[in-house]
Amino acid sequence: MIIGSYDIYPCLLETHNDSYTLSRGTHVSARRPFVAGGVILSILLGGFGMAFHDLLYVHEWGVLAASIAACLTAGLNVGQLTLVNRELRGSDLSTALWGTYGHLNLIRREIAAAIIESDRRASQ
Repeated sequence: MIIGSYDIYPCLLETHNDSYTLSRGTHVSARRPFVAGGVILSILLGGFGMAFHDLLYVHEWGVLAASIAACLTAGLNVGQLTLVNRELRGSDLSTALWGTYGHLNLIRREIAAAIIESDRRASQ
C-alpha cells in the first residue's frame, strides 16, 4: 500500500505532490521511522499490564494484547521513501512517499533501475 500515487520515468519520479529529477547523485532510501516508537509503546503497555494484572478483566487483557500487537505491527510495517541528493539535503522535500515498507522497498529498486537507465542513455 502506498499513500498517494507515483510514476517512475527514466529521469523523473512524479509523486502526488512533487516531481523529483533522478540523477547519478540521487540516493534512494526506504526506512522504518516508527520502529523505535512502536517498540517503546509496546514495552510501556506490557509494563502497565504486568503492574495491574490483578486488577484487569479478561477482555481488558485482550485489548491490551491487541494494542501491543498493533503497535509492533505498525512500527515494523510503516515505511518512508526518501530521496537524498545535493539539492534536497536537509529539505522537507526529501520525503517522497509513505506506505508499507515492503512495497516501498520494491519502488526503491525501480527508482534505482531508472537512475541506471538514465545514466546509460546519457553516456550513449
